[in-house]
Amino acid sequence: MNERIIVIEQRLRTTGLVLVITLVLVVFVGVSITLVSSNNGGTLVTAVIVEAVALVALLFAFLMFLRIVVRVVETPEGRALEIVYGPGGLVRQVFGPDQLVAAFARNISFMQLGGWGYRGNLKVLRRAALVTRRGHALEVQLQRRRRFIVTVDDPADFVTALALPTP
Repeated sequence: MNERIIVIEQRLRTTGLVLVITLVLVVFVGVSITLVSSNNGGTLVTAVIVEAVALVALLFAFLMFLRIVVRVVETPEGRALEIVYGPGGLVRQVFGPDQLVAAFARNISFMQLGGWGYRGNLKVLRRAALVTRRGHALEVQLQRRRRFIVTVDDPADFVTALALPTP
């Protein structure tokens, strides 16, 4: 049986990000309509394809940031950190007990990590951050000297729930 019990859970405040993505989406659609209607036909097919791909990417980003939930779950193997993106959990990012090394609370500004959104890449850059606001954040150190930061209201509660050593 693969039952998971939620130890602690928090829905992130993503209203600011969703509003920015919506604004970009509206401006993009307006500019796209203007460009396609003024195109003389030579590269119309290419322009429509590029704009359709960009529109799908913006809509995907909108859906992913519409609802984000961070939780610590109890699994048969131990406690894991899980981030669920989008309505209905379209995408899940799970850091299992075998990946988690340490956890601690810290205070950050979103500019320290490059702005709002998902920043970095755990495979290539060995660090990533999910930044929805400035202030309190949970940082987890992972196997192979990787780290992940996520902004949450009470990071100390997540550190306690994960029951990992603090560096």
